[in-house]
Amino acid sequence: MKIMKKIVILISTIFLTIALIIGYRIYYKKVAIEQAVKENKSYESFYNKEILGTDVISIINKAIDSNEHNQVEKDEKGNYIDNFENSIEIELKFKELDQIITMERINEVGMQQFWLNFGALSFKCTNIEYHTKTNNVKSMYFEQI
Repeated sequence: MKIMKKIVILISTIFLTIALIIGYRIYYKKVAIEQAVKENKSYESFYNKEILGTDVISIINKAIDSNEHNQVEKDEKGNYIDNFENSIEIELKFKELDQIITMERINEVGMQQFWLNFGALSFKCTNIEYHTKTNNVKSMYFEQI
C-alpha cells in the first residue's frame, strides 16, 4: 500500500510540474505577443503617412535605442545584423540618390546634420517587414516625397 501511495504522489508531482511548465510557457508567450503588439504600434503609426524628416530622426533614434537595448550585433561595416527576433532596420530613399541610405549611415554622419539638411523634407513609409519568429517590426522603408 505504501508503494502505491508513493507512485501516486510521484505521478501527481510529475503531472503538476508539467502543467506548471506549460502554463508558464503560455503566459510568457502571451506577454511576448502583447509586448510585440505594443512595440509594433509605435512604428506602424507611421505607415503610409506623410511625415517630416524630424519624425524620421525620432524613428531612427528609437530603432537604434531598441537595437542597443536588445544587444543586436553589428557587422564589420557598423550595420546592425538581423537577429531574426527583435532587430530593427530603417532605410531611406532620397529622390536625387539611386542608393538606399541606412540608419547607421545617417547616425554616422550625425543626426544634427540630417536634421539641418532634411528635417523639413517629407517622407513616407512605404514598406514594413516583420520578423517571422516574433512578429516584431524588422524593417521600415521610407521614401522622400
